[in-house]
Amino acid sequence: MIVFEKVRWKNFLSTGNVFSEIDLQRSRTNLIVGHNGSGKSTILDALTFSLFGKPFRKISKSMLVNSVNEKDTMVEVEFSIGKNSYHVIRGIKPNKFTIYCNGQPWDEDAKTVDQQKNLEQNVLKMNFKSFTQIVVLGSSTFVPFMRLPGQQRREIIEDILDIQVFSVMNSRLKDKIRENNEEIKDLDYQLHLLDEKIELQKKYMLELKKKTEAEIDKKKEKIKEYSEEEENSLEKIQNLTDEITTLSTEMEDYSKSSSKLKKLNTFLIRLNTKLSSCKKEHQFFEDNHVCPTCTQDLSDEFRSDKIEEGKTKLDEMNVGYEELQIAIKEEEERSEKFIELSQDVNTKNTTITNINYQLMSIRNNIDEINKEIKELEGSTPDKKAEFVKLEELLVEKKETKKTYTTSKKDRDVLQVATTLLKDSGIKTRIIKTYLPTMNKLINQFLQSMDFYVNFALNENFEETIKSRYRDVFTYESFSEGEKARIDIALLLTWRSVAKLKNSVDTNLLILDEIFDGSLDQSGTSDLGWILRNFDDSTNVFVISHKTILDDKFDRTITVNKDKNYSTLEETVHEVTHALVG
Repeated sequence: MIVFEKVRWKNFLSTGNVFSEIDLQRSRTNLIVGHNGSGKSTILDALTFSLFGKPFRKISKSMLVNSVNEKDTMVEVEFSIGKNSYHVIRGIKPNKFTIYCNGQPWDEDAKTVDQQKNLEQNVLKMNFKSFTQIVVLGSSTFVPFMRLPGQQRREIIEDILDIQVFSVMNSRLKDKIRENNEEIKDLDYQLHLLDEKIELQKKYMLELKKKTEAEIDKKKEKIKEYSEEEENSLEKIQNLTDEITTLSTEMEDYSKSSSKLKKLNTFLIRLNTKLSSCKKEHQFFEDNHVCPTCTQDLSDEFRSDKIEEGKTKLDEMNVGYEELQIAIKEEEERSEKFIELSQDVNTKNTTITNINYQLMSIRNNIDEINKEIKELEGSTPDKKAEFVKLEELLVEKKETKKTYTTSKKDRDVLQVATTLLKDSGIKTRIIKTYLPTMNKLINQFLQSMDFYVNFALNENFEETIKSRYRDVFTYESFSEGEKARIDIALLLTWRSVAKLKNSVDTNLLILDEIFDGSLDQSGTSDLGWILRNFDDSTNVFVISHKTILDDKFDRTITVNKDKNYSTLEETVHEVTHALVG
């Protein structure tokens, strides 16, 4: 239950720089009186401005500031809900909006709109519109329930039944559906885009495969060329080896020529020496007849024998010399042949060595190309990277498809929820449940004011009013006094239903000028009886310019205006009289 305790204001409308304060709990029934324009309804503007940031009457915010002081406008209200005490302060020039709970201020860094929303939805559990239908009745600027269009009537009832949340939910649901539709649209586009990316990736990988195969074929062709070159080289080596073998065999025949030549040359030297000696001896005997040693004459016979002997020896030696030279020449030729063969073998060995080096290079090239082919045939870094990309795209598509399916399921659920949250859905069911109770209470309050009609609201909040004789009426067909009774009955009904629903329960009830012309003497008496039989927790404030009602209330608050400033004067009556006419 919201227990309103105090309201105070200064520099507000016609109130000056000194706080005007009303204790809202002091008396059960309260009369606020004063002349027209004195400021009787200021309490309504102060209450609604402090709670909702706007006055009860259609007054601009700038006009709320006292026209003389022009600053320091302040309005405060104190109330409690259960164990929690609240103190709300609003100011203009300077602007101020502070909410205290149990003496501690709310988050002062929070936005004003967020604080206001929190105050209405989580604390008061009513907005300006429901406040004016449950707490207040009357005033020339106030529009009674029966004069409201159908949609606004619905909003009032929804607030009272605490089902406005379904409208909020429906609004949020529409946003959710819109977001869901956008999400599905985006996901559909993403799926289409992923399909294109996957196809492009597959095409690229196929092209990469073809390119790889072409590279492999090219490299294999190169290996074939190298293999043919290797085969040719091996064949050359084999031919050269065979030739060397043949040459080596041939060289064996000439291998001893060098030693033979050496021996023959030695013989030649010796032979030359002997030949030279023999020639000297032969020439001596031909030239000399006397022995040079003993000076004896040499006989002709001796000389002739020696000359003949020398000639024969020389002839033999010359023949041997010629034969030896022939032999030396032959061996020289054989020796040169050996050298020639040896050089040929060396040349061929050098060629084999060079070919072997070439073979090593060829085989290294073949090994390197085979390695490259193996990499191309296997998982090269490029192929791995492209395969990973494809896998990632496929996984992304799978996840997106999953999200897409979930979103479509969510949409189905949201559509069902939308059907339920429509005005014709769950809210109408709840309203239909409470309508019999509402209509019963309305008629009970009307009967307590001696207004005997059968008043009924349907689910569209259209009234059907029948007399006891079954005559059908409308709200507008009644007199102002009768309309006022209907308005009062509706007000009391909304308060009763709100309390029953536990959505709104408050101690405060304000009736603004409903006694001033709209109710006759009988109606006034009936209303007095209703107020006196209202629960003891309700503090009733009646605003009127009829001072004749003064002694009918527990307390009278007189509003006086002097020199453009309004002041309050309270009178508490020792004996409270019942409002019986």
